[in-house]
Amino acid sequence: MAPLNQRRFLAALALLWSIAVQIALAAPPDVRLVIDVSGSMRQTDPRNLRVPALQIVNELIPPGSICGVWLFAEQTEVLVAPAQVDAAWKKQLAGRLTRIHSRGLFTDIEGAIRTATQDWSKAPPEGERHLILLTDGLVDVSKDPADSAASRERILTEQIESLRSMGVKVHPIGLSDQIDEPLMRLLATQTGGWMEIVQEAALLQRVFLRVLEQSAPPTTVPIQGNRFQIDDQVREFTLLAFRPEGGQSQLTTPDGERIRADRPAPGVVWRSEAGYDLVTISNPKPGQWRIRGVEDPDNRVVILTDLGIEVAPVPNAVGLGESPKLESWLTDHNQQVTRPEVVGVLSAKVIVTSAPETPLPQPASGAIPATEAGLAPPTPGDQTLATDERIMVLDAANARFSTLLETQRLTPGFYRLDFVIDGGSFQRQLSRHLKIKGAPLGINYERKQPSEADPQAAMLLQLRAEPDLVDPSSLSGYLLARGPEGWTEVVEITKGKRFPLTVKIPIQQPGEYQVTSHFMGLGLTGEPIEVKPEPGVLNFDFAPPPQPTAPGPEGSISWGWLFIYVLGGNVWIGALLALTWWLMTRARSPRDRTGAGASKTKGAGRTRA
Repeated sequence: MAPLNQRRFLAALALLWSIAVQIALAAPPDVRLVIDVSGSMRQTDPRNLRVPALQIVNELIPPGSICGVWLFAEQTEVLVAPAQVDAAWKKQLAGRLTRIHSRGLFTDIEGAIRTATQDWSKAPPEGERHLILLTDGLVDVSKDPADSAASRERILTEQIESLRSMGVKVHPIGLSDQIDEPLMRLLATQTGGWMEIVQEAALLQRVFLRVLEQSAPPTTVPIQGNRFQIDDQVREFTLLAFRPEGGQSQLTTPDGERIRADRPAPGVVWRSEAGYDLVTISNPKPGQWRIRGVEDPDNRVVILTDLGIEVAPVPNAVGLGESPKLESWLTDHNQQVTRPEVVGVLSAKVIVTSAPETPLPQPASGAIPATEAGLAPPTPGDQTLATDERIMVLDAANARFSTLLETQRLTPGFYRLDFVIDGGSFQRQLSRHLKIKGAPLGINYERKQPSEADPQAAMLLQLRAEPDLVDPSSLSGYLLARGPEGWTEVVEITKGKRFPLTVKIPIQQPGEYQVTSHFMGLGLTGEPIEVKPEPGVLNFDFAPPPQPTAPGPEGSISWGWLFIYVLGGNVWIGALLALTWWLMTRARSPRDRTGAGASKTKGAGRTRA
């Protein structure tokens, strides 16, 4: 920003103190967390990593938000009652996190939801309402399976409707593959919530960070190349730095001083937990700070400042092809800044970053995998994420920046949206997450050409089900492949398959191949769904395998060679028979001669008698 514009901006901010701003922000969000402490957690979370995961929430949730925490098993008990988040509330929660255990006998999800929301009325809420539910199992309320089935049915038929009427967004977090996924997904999709499923407790910290940004997102500053800029409006910042087990993070101040866990500076609180560091610095020096450690897309620098950023509500999920409107604006003392001389010198953008469906742990080696091209969601193990930056345009009528997110340019998957407002001497950022839903069933078609390692050419079909639209276990149907010279092959897909599913169809000849398919399944509420995925066309260009030697023209036979073969065979057989006869005759002749001589002797004796 030019010096003149900077002076105008600072002067306008000073003027805001003397001129009341009439546009007030919406009420703060009300967030409720219910944490499973049933006995099965001893297996799914043996190190009790729920504690450091909630510590992240405790440190990063914005002051002024409303928050409460409960523990549940056969009963639900309050850990910290709902109240406005301030230093006292955070101190109370931090002191009670060690009460989280794994000794419960049952998993009464219905009772947990009822208890945590009982003070919410059906009147339209002033602020957003969020319910975060962490569990590792099924609805289990007694030793009688009928009781558990009845409780589950009440959640589906009564509680979901009640939650919707109260304006509650439910964000389920499943910690195992044993959860009741259909129930959890219905809780999320029917209330407009966000769902996470992880198989290991070590990922809970990252999952809770994402869910926090969906419910009560804190104000941050951008991190680029492990560097971030702190301005003189920042009273305090908290760095969340993920690291591999046994790793170490360091901070370098703008004047080159290094801060470490074993060498903290005055005004620095350094907390090391399993897999991450939390570093809080009061009255930080303005300038560029640097994180010395492994770059991680989930690192955050959360700031306390009067100069903030807000965004309009962003849907948790949209269909491919939809274009949701994105809005952001600058705030001062929790009120929107509207003066033209201030907003006129600002710029805004939104950075769209592809993200894995499940958060990825930091590799132990600290190596950073290569970037995957394009904006397709990265494969497991890929932490360098594709980004797309989009400029937001100022609407002078309401002093807000906006743009349309054209999802047709993207692929189905998960994305992080980083809203950034730049004032030249400062930057403010707020992050949200978005899922772009595809068709109920999509197929990705790839060709595998022959190679020295594997000479067999094949079509590789990857089938992906959209669990927010269809029950994957209910899908059944067929794939029909057609190729050159009338070649066809049918592959049947039966119910109960796990998706994503890869199907390999070997081929022998080069040419064009077409694949069509037809499937039937059930929606989340049990309605039948017919799915006809987009057909695929694959062209193969390779040398065909050698064919057996074909007979002469029109199947003609060489009679000369046939005569020679027959004659030679007969001669060979005749010679064999003659040799056999000769050998048999030769073997019998001596016995005949001996027998004849004996007969003559006997005859002579009788004559003499």
